[in-house]
Amino acid sequence: MKLLKNIIDFYIRSSLHVAVCFVALAIVYLESYNLGTYFGYYVFLFCSAIAGYNLIKYGLIWLKQPLKSNITLKILTALSSAIALYLAIYFSKFAWFLLIIVCIINLLYTLPIWKGNGLRYSPFFKLFSVAIVWSVLVVGIPQFLYVDTFYSFSNTEEYRMLMEPDKYLDQHTLKIFTLVIALCIPFEIRDLKYDEENLRTLPQVLGVKTSKIMGIVLCVFYLTIIVYGNSRGLPIYSHEIIMIVVTTVAICFSDKFKSDYYASFLVEAIPLLWLGLYYLL
Repeated sequence: MKLLKNIIDFYIRSSLHVAVCFVALAIVYLESYNLGTYFGYYVFLFCSAIAGYNLIKYGLIWLKQPLKSNITLKILTALSSAIALYLAIYFSKFAWFLLIIVCIINLLYTLPIWKGNGLRYSPFFKLFSVAIVWSVLVVGIPQFLYVDTFYSFSNTEEYRMLMEPDKYLDQHTLKIFTLVIALCIPFEIRDLKYDEENLRTLPQVLGVKTSKIMGIVLCVFYLTIIVYGNSRGLPIYSHEIIMIVVTTVAICFSDKFKSDYYASFLVEAIPLLWLGLYYLL
């Protein structure tokens, strides 16, 4: 049991779990709405998630204590960064523009530019920055991967733009933005027992009960967007409805005294559940 616990802890601590769930969300959403991209982009998302989350979590620690850091995490992060950068070489100029915005948001989150700290110490920045980054990476960049690519391939046509950006791009982006904020609320509540008081997260400012209500409202809003999209010609999927209901229940049961695995493993895995339902239903 101890070995299993150590494996799970490393799986979570190394950001492998969040990377897997991130890719699952991208696959299920892009495939459901025929926005799918090529396989290499999913590899890019997986590697960039590992590199990004690990650098945010451990980057400053590695700079201050380079000899005391976990070498396995360093190798994993370095390898993921190298693969992500290699794959990104072939992105279009506009996709690179969006990617640079994502990188800037991550830097602002970490660098000490807000009263001696990163912008994560400004009210609600953590919540909205995660939602913006995920929305851009899941929906935004895949729509512009093939415009004006930097380099040519032997089969150039495969990497050129095959279609115009989806006409529902704004709606898809809003849905992912709303969903990610809702999914983050159980993490915000869990972190109350760890966060400094001046971090000013959503539950610190509004309280646990109000945060849960806000999460439920966001889930209802997500369903409203689905209904509105249906009136514009988008389909309604049962697996998506089930996913948002599960998310609502997860928010209702979130609590700062629950095991860390509740948020870090179970809530985080909701996109995996959604992907499984997509293939089953």
